[in-house]
Amino acid sequence: MQRHLRNVRFVIIDEVHQFAEDRRGVQLAVALERLRRITEKDFQRIGLSATVGHPEQIAALFGGEKPLEVLLSPLEKKMEYHVEWPRPIDKDFETARDLYITPEAAASLSEIDDTLDESRSTLVFVNARPLAELLGSRLAMVRTDVGVHHGSLPREERERVESGFKEGTIKGLVCTSTLELGIDLGSIDRVVQYMSPRQVTSFIQRVGRSGHTLERTSKGTILAVSADDAIESVAVVQAAEAKDLEPLHVHVNALDVLAHQMVGAALDQGGTASFMQILETVRKAGPYHGLEDEQAARVAEFLDHLGVLRRQGENVRVTAKGRNYYYENLSTIRDERRYPVVDLTDQRPVGVLGEEFMVLHAKEGLHFIVRGRPWKIAKIGQDGVVYVTPVADPNAAIPGWDGEMLPVPYHLAQRVGALRKDVDARLKKSGLEKTVARFEKEWPINKTGAKRLVEEVANHRKSGCPVPTDDRIVVEAFDRFLIVHAAFGEVVNVTLGDLLEELLARKHLVRFWWTDPYRILYELVADTRELDVDGLVEDLLRIDDETLEGGLQALLEDHLPLGYYMKFIAERFGAIRRGLTMGEGEMNSLEVRFANTPIADEAVREALLLHADFERVREIIGKIRTGEIEVVVHKSDETPTPMAYPILRRYVEAPELFSPEAEREEILERMRLHLASEPVHMLCFECGHFHEEVRLGELPDHPECAQCKSRLLMVLGWSAWTVRDALAKRQRKLDLSDEEKKLLTRSKQVADLVAVYGKRAVFASSVYGVGPTTASKILAKMDETEKEFLNDLFEAKLKYVTTRPYWNEPQAKPKLY
Repeated sequence: MQRHLRNVRFVIIDEVHQFAEDRRGVQLAVALERLRRITEKDFQRIGLSATVGHPEQIAALFGGEKPLEVLLSPLEKKMEYHVEWPRPIDKDFETARDLYITPEAAASLSEIDDTLDESRSTLVFVNARPLAELLGSRLAMVRTDVGVHHGSLPREERERVESGFKEGTIKGLVCTSTLELGIDLGSIDRVVQYMSPRQVTSFIQRVGRSGHTLERTSKGTILAVSADDAIESVAVVQAAEAKDLEPLHVHVNALDVLAHQMVGAALDQGGTASFMQILETVRKAGPYHGLEDEQAARVAEFLDHLGVLRRQGENVRVTAKGRNYYYENLSTIRDERRYPVVDLTDQRPVGVLGEEFMVLHAKEGLHFIVRGRPWKIAKIGQDGVVYVTPVADPNAAIPGWDGEMLPVPYHLAQRVGALRKDVDARLKKSGLEKTVARFEKEWPINKTGAKRLVEEVANHRKSGCPVPTDDRIVVEAFDRFLIVHAAFGEVVNVTLGDLLEELLARKHLVRFWWTDPYRILYELVADTRELDVDGLVEDLLRIDDETLEGGLQALLEDHLPLGYYMKFIAERFGAIRRGLTMGEGEMNSLEVRFANTPIADEAVREALLLHADFERVREIIGKIRTGEIEVVVHKSDETPTPMAYPILRRYVEAPELFSPEAEREEILERMRLHLASEPVHMLCFECGHFHEEVRLGELPDHPECAQCKSRLLMVLGWSAWTVRDALAKRQRKLDLSDEEKKLLTRSKQVADLVAVYGKRAVFASSVYGVGPTTASKILAKMDETEKEFLNDLFEAKLKYVTTRPYWNEPQAKPKLY
C-alpha cells in the first residue's frame, strides 16, 4: 500500500469548505501530513470551492507548514436574489382549512405552486427534514409532480426522485441540504428557499444550483413566514450580495481525532513508532500547530489505559485491539440507530425513522408522514424494521430526525439589528409614508413585505419603547416576564441567557427561560411591577469581572450538555461501543465516568465551540461597561411591545391575552377571513330543511330557508345531525330524550337570533365559546363597525378560554373558530 502511495503527485479536495468546519477537515489535514511523511516528499494540494468566506483559513488548515496559495477566479457568476413575504388572502384561508395548515403557510404554498407552474424545474429548499416532509405532503395534496429528498430516505427513493426531476416528470423537489452540493440534477430553472436559510453561505450554495453555468443567471427566492423571518431574509440577501460570509469554526486540537491519528501514524510505521515523531507529523497540520506536549501525553496515556496502544519508552506500539479501533473509527460522523420503513403492499423501502421518534412516539396504528405521504404503522419487527401501509390522513405525525437546524449566527443577527436601527432612524426623520416608500425601493423584498416590516418598527415606536438594534439592548418588563431584546444570534443568546438565568436563580427569581436569535425571555416568580427592574438589570448586565467569570464557570460546570457530547467523543476514543442507545440519565452519568480524562477535556472544547460563546459574551459585557452597547429598560403595562410578542406567542400559554394592538388587528382580520371561509350546517326550524356546508362569507345579510323562506334558521356545528334527527322526531310528535330537548332548546335560541340579526348572528354562533346568551348580549350592542363586532366576539372567546378550566361541567366540543 505504501509503495503505491509514494507515487502520489497531487491531492484534490472538492467542496473544501464542507470539510473545514467539522472533524473531517481536521482528520484530513493530519492525514495529508501522514501521507507526506510516507511519500518522503511534498505534493500538490488543491482545494476547490465556489463558496468560501475566509479562504485564508482553509489555506492554513490544509496547507500544513506552508499555507496554500489562494487563487480567486476572475469570472463572476450572476446571481439574483429576492424575498417574498406573502399576506394571506381569502382563498388562502380556504386552502388552510382544507390542508390543515395556517393561512400564512397556505399563502406560501400558493407562491410555490405558482412558481412550479411558471418554471420547468424548481428546487424548494427547507432547513429541516420534518419540514421537508410536511411541505412535501401539503404540496402533494394540490399537485402530483412534486417529490421529497432528504438524508433519511432510502437510496432507492432518492434516486427515483432525482431521475424523475431530470426527466421532467417531477417539476418540484422539496429538499434539505442533501441537494446543496454535488448531485447532478440536470438543468434547474429556479431555487425557492422556504423560510430564512439562517446562514449566508448555505443560501448562496443553494441558489447556485439553478442556472448552473457561468453564462446563466442563478435565481433564488426566499419565502418568509413572519416579521423576524422576513427581515432576517433581507439581511441574508444583502450579505450574499456583499459576499459577507460566515467565519469558519475550525476544530483546533480536537483530542478524539488526535487519538485516532496517533494510532494511524504508528500503523504507518508498521505498528510501532516514535512518540515524538508522531507529534512532529501531527503538529505540521494546521489544527495542531499549538498542540502541547502535556495534552498529547494525556491522550497517549488514556489510549494505553483503554488497551489501544502501549507506551514503550520513547515509542508507542499499537495493540490488536488498537488495530480494530482504528479501522472501526475511520468515520468521524456520529452513529445513530436508524429504523428502516418498508411498505407492506410491495415490500419496497419507504424511508428511515430516527431513534428518538421510535422510542417516544412509534407504535402500531400510528399515522406518520415520510416521503411526503401519510402511512400507518402495521407492525414493528423485532429486527427494527417498521412495516407500513398507505393511508389518507393530512393530520399524520411528522417524525423528528436527529440533527439540529442551523443556528442564526452572530453576524447575521447583528445585520438584522442594524436594519431595524436604520428603519428607526428613517421613521424619526421622515415619517411612516416616506420610510415605507424608501425601503420598498431599497430592500430586495415585495412591497407589501417591506411595508409590513416598517410598520412593525413604527408600531413598536408607538409603544414608547426604544427599538432594539445591533448596539442597543432593550430589557422589557411586562407582567411576570422579562424580555431581553438582544440581536446577537442563537448561540450567543443561549450563552448570555444562561448566564443571566444563573444570576437570577441566585436571587430566587426565575421559573423558566427561552431564547431565539433576537430575544431572551424569562418567566419570573413575581410580577415585574413588584420588582426594582432598573436595579435588577444593573445586577444582571453591568457586572464586574469576578461576577462574570464566576457565572461562566457555573455554566461550564452545571449548564452545558457535556454528557451529550461525551457519548459521541467516547465512541470515537473507542471507550464505548459505537451506536449505543442511551437515555438522558445514562448520558449524564458519563460526566462522572469520564471525569478528568481527555474525553471530558474534548467535551468541554467542543461544547464551547458549538454550544456556547463565552468570548462573545465577555465582549458584550465589556461593551456595556464602556457604553458601546446601550442598555435601556422599558416597562410595558397593559400589553407587551410588538417586538416582544413573537417569543411570547411561541412559548407562553394564551398569548392572545396580551397581544399588542397591531397583533390584535391582524388577529381580528384572520378571524374574519377564517369565519368567512368556514362552512356551517343550517337547519330550518319551520320546515326542517337541512342546508349542508353553507359558507358564512357567501350568506346574504338576512339568510332564508331555501325551501320555505323562513328566517328561523339554526346554526349547527358538531351536533348537526343529532339536532336534525331531534327536530324530525319533534315534527312527528315523538318523545324526545332530555339531551335532545336541551339541544333543540339551545338551537332554537340561536335560530331566534338569526331571525332578528341575520348574518351577524350566524358569525357570532360560529365562534368558539360564544353561546346563545353571550351572542345575544353582543348582538344587542348593535356595533356600528365590523371591527367592533369582531373584537367583542374575540373578547368573549378569550373570556371563555380563560375561565373554562374553572367550570364544573364537562367541556363541550369546540365550535368552528
